[in-house]
Amino acid sequence: MWNNNLKLDYLADTLISQKHLVKNLIGKDNPFDIFNSKIEMIRLMNESFPSCSLEDKYKILYIISKACFKETDEKAQLVWSGPDVAGLPGRDTEILFEELVAEAKQKIIISIYSISEYASKLLNLLKNRALQGVYIEIYVNEFESKRHYFEELTQVKNNRLFIYDYTGANNSTQALHAKVLTVDDKKSIITSSNLSYNGMDGNLELGVFVNSIEKAKEIRAIFNTLLQKGYFKKVK
Repeated sequence: MWNNNLKLDYLADTLISQKHLVKNLIGKDNPFDIFNSKIEMIRLMNESFPSCSLEDKYKILYIISKACFKETDEKAQLVWSGPDVAGLPGRDTEILFEELVAEAKQKIIISIYSISEYASKLLNLLKNRALQGVYIEIYVNEFESKRHYFEELTQVKNNRLFIYDYTGANNSTQALHAKVLTVDDKKSIITSSNLSYNGMDGNLELGVFVNSIEKAKEIRAIFNTLLQKGYFKKVK
């Protein structure tokens, strides 16, 4: 029984750490198909409840989602990247970046220090959102050294996407080091993670997700003020 409790604790920790994925799974049109998935929480459910029907397993997920994962009034959540360890609090940085960009309805502001090919999915998502009419500002440190990553974005032919290069450094040791995403003047991520494999997956990185209109507007005001005072130049 003790060993079984350990397995159930591990399953519970995994469900909690991936609760937003649980919510997405609950909304699927063909819910029973999810139990053929290789997602860790589904593998654990299949292993822990081998005699349950697919319908019963789905009911278990549904009950967990309804009973335990209701939205709270909490304004801030931890976001992190790093080792795949069950039970860690907070949300996955890479997944949250993509979710916020995908759900944006009006505006996206993002600042980038370091980037690699690993971020190609996010960059493609930004391009598509701009083509769909979302207003996007991208602030980049040393744009010329990263120009090849933004090739498709620079070719977007509308007035919805703007890229700015940081020109405010007084010497080579100074940089735009902020890693920030803010969406619709409401939801923001402030993180130590760069848009690279190590930043989003390899390194242990920590940040915070803030659901606050006030803080999102303050972030926007910082970039607007620096832009007006010549700390950035428009690339596109």
